[in-house]
Amino acid sequence: MKYLLLIGIILILFGCTPLSKVGIEYYDIEHIEKSDFSLLNGIYENQHDTVSGKLKHSPGNGFDELERLSILNQLFLSVPELSWRDSLGTIIEPNEKFIQIEFIDSKKAYVSFYHNHDLIFTKKIRGKFKNGYFYLRPKGFIIPLIPLIFGYNFQRTRIGKSGDFLLIDYTVNRWAFALVAGSSDKGYASSRYKVIKRK
Repeated sequence: MKYLLLIGIILILFGCTPLSKVGIEYYDIEHIEKSDFSLLNGIYENQHDTVSGKLKHSPGNGFDELERLSILNQLFLSVPELSWRDSLGTIIEPNEKFIQIEFIDSKKAYVSFYHNHDLIFTKKIRGKFKNGYFYLRPKGFIIPLIPLIFGYNFQRTRIGKSGDFLLIDYTVNRWAFALVAGSSDKGYASSRYKVIKRK
C-alpha cells in the first residue's frame, strides 16, 4: 500500500505539465487579485474560439483532442451526460450551450450549464487566486486494483481574463488499464472563450 501511495504522489507532482508553462502568449492577460474575484463572473460560450497546445489520446480515435475542449470538461473530472444530450437523447449543438460562472468569494464559484435559456445543472468549483489567475484545486484519483484494473487521472486548471474573453489553461495526465484494454490522455492546452454577458 505504501508503494502505491508513493506512486500516487510522484504522479501528482510530476504527471502534468506545470500551468506556469502553459498559455496563449500573444494575449494580454489581466492580472486579477483575490479581491477582484467578481471580474471573472459572466456568461460564456462553452466552445472556444482559439486554442493551442498539445493533447494526445491513445489509442488514436481520429479526433483532434484540442478541438473537443470545452469549459466544462476542463473544470470537472466528470461532466454530466445532460451537458451532451437533451431529455430526448438528441445531441446538443455547441451554439446552444452556455456557461455561467459566478464567484461567491475568492475561493468558491458556481458553474452553471444552460441549454439555450434553460438551466440544466450547477456545480461548485474551489481554488485560490495566485499570480493573476484563479487556480482550481488539482483534481485526481488512483484506481489500484491490480491486476484487474489500474489507472490514474490528474488534471490541473487555471482561469484568467483577457478583455471580453475567459482564458483557461489546462493540463491532464490520465491512464487506465483493465484486463486487455487501456487508454491514456496526456498534454496541455490553452483556450479562449467569448463573453456573452458580464454579471
